[in-house]
Amino acid sequence: MNGVKDNWMIVKLTLVSLVVLVLGSLALIGGNLLVSEYLVRDYDSRLTERVYVDSVEKETSNLVFYKEGCPYCQAGKQAIIEAAQASDIPTFYINVDTEDGQFLVKKYKVERAASLVRIREGKSEVVEYAYDNSSGQIEVNRASLRKLMK
Repeated sequence: MNGVKDNWMIVKLTLVSLVVLVLGSLALIGGNLLVSEYLVRDYDSRLTERVYVDSVEKETSNLVFYKEGCPYCQAGKQAIIEAAQASDIPTFYINVDTEDGQFLVKKYKVERAASLVRIREGKSEVVEYAYDNSSGQIEVNRASLRKLMK
């Protein structure tokens, strides 16, 4: 009889361990989906277009538009992140390839992915944060980045 109780205890412990493992895995998967939906890892965990659309638009903010694989976006990326970190104004990163991103592209009439929308007191201004200089090389628009901080 003692051997049967021991076997039953092993089966129960195995089942409980399996249930805990499955529930833990589901929690990790759900957490990962939540993080990937609301944060862009590439842009140092900044706010994304999804968070922007989900929240109430503020009178003063910056919208940085980008597209995966865009050489202009890549050239300006680090300078944009540094300027945003130095500013007290909320900066949202908008992937133009998403549905929410396309909504904001149309709303602010953004023509190129490497664009910055500066919203102050409810008025918006669109500027490119990277462009081709006179030598044909991609250059970061430092003047637009200075505006980002003000």
